[in-house]
Amino acid sequence: MKARSAKAIKNVIASMIFKGGSILISLILVPMTLSYLNPYEYGIWLTLSSVLTWVYIFDIGLGNGLRNKLTEALALNDLKLAKIYVSTSFFSLLILVTTIYLLFILVQSWMNWELILNVDAQKVQNLSYIVIIVFTFFCASFVLRLIGNIYMAYQQPAINDLLSLMANIVSLVLIYLCTIFTEGSLEKVAIIYSAAPVLIFLLAYPVTFWKLKEISPSVYWVRFGYLRELMSLGIQFFIIQMACLILFMTSNLVISQMFGPESVTPYNIAFKYFSLVNTGFTIIINPIWSAITDAYVNKDLIWIRKAMKKLVLIWLGGIVLTMIMVLMSTNVYKVWIGEDIHIPFVLSVLCGFYVSIANWNNIFAYFINGVGKVRLQLYSSIISGVIFFPLAFYFGSVWEIAGILLALCVCLLPSAVWAPIQYWKIINCKATGIWFK
Repeated sequence: MKARSAKAIKNVIASMIFKGGSILISLILVPMTLSYLNPYEYGIWLTLSSVLTWVYIFDIGLGNGLRNKLTEALALNDLKLAKIYVSTSFFSLLILVTTIYLLFILVQSWMNWELILNVDAQKVQNLSYIVIIVFTFFCASFVLRLIGNIYMAYQQPAINDLLSLMANIVSLVLIYLCTIFTEGSLEKVAIIYSAAPVLIFLLAYPVTFWKLKEISPSVYWVRFGYLRELMSLGIQFFIIQMACLILFMTSNLVISQMFGPESVTPYNIAFKYFSLVNTGFTIIINPIWSAITDAYVNKDLIWIRKAMKKLVLIWLGGIVLTMIMVLMSTNVYKVWIGEDIHIPFVLSVLCGFYVSIANWNNIFAYFINGVGKVRLQLYSSIISGVIFFPLAFYFGSVWEIAGILLALCVCLLPSAVWAPIQYWKIINCKATGIWFK
């Protein structure tokens, strides 16, 4: 118990440093990129990257499935099984991403990206070419990012945060050089942002498996028969990821379609500001998922109870911080990005409300994911994904951009009720039926 807690605390402290650096860089990158592009082009990039993020869900949940199964194998000290899980996941994803990329190249010529993103073709040149380049880098990072799931299974999420920090540093340096030596270019920005993570994860791959030789992927250890174990939980994670992606990633596309690409910019600036609270909370709870898996396998429910109580107290502190950020938001925006872009106060209020609900849900989602009882979460995510679009278009037509955020908040509310109930039932050994699937 003490070793698990010490490891979690150590990773939280390290993650605070690495994630803090990433946050600082991302905040600097916003005005820097805005000065290099105009709000219209910047909005296009934000929308395009959101759309292409869909590619990450096509691991069919293998990433999270590997995270849970690898944690279980390590908890039982079964390194042979761990190596099989890693090898099977890596080579299955490699086959999958190659298939996805070839299909994309085949259908790309029939896709009208100007129409999809609601872009004026006169204002942006070579959009299809930019999409192909960015998609290529997204696919390259598809398999490589599995390294992050491995570190999380080892209860070392701080290393994954370090890799993200290094990618952000590369982006910052290259964008800064572009602002000095080149004219504004959406193409250059898109390539830099999408290529930087690929470069870092490509360098991290041999280092990772030199350090973790006992589980390094090998064709010899591929056992496609084990895909069923990985996929039984993984396919549920996949559907949950898809539903969450509909909620969180398509909002940019909805805003672009309803109000134009330039409206994506203020929405994302407000979102990025309040995501500081969400990111900070994620740093704290990130080690919890795999730690809970380890504790649950070893039947250490006392440790789980204590950890969950501490997280609720931290969440309450986050509520206070969020309220302060809402009150300061107008002045913060002026200092951060200047006065050229107006962000309505109601947008800040709703962003604060959204991150508070999201953090509350994440406390219990990480527990539920850790113990692998995700069926109820699966059904709830599907329902939320289905009702988001009609709510977004209705609220958006009434309250404009703020209405999109309101729709997100409404979709999160049901989970805020049932997830704590499921936790209580499982931790007290009273869960039956859907509550224990």
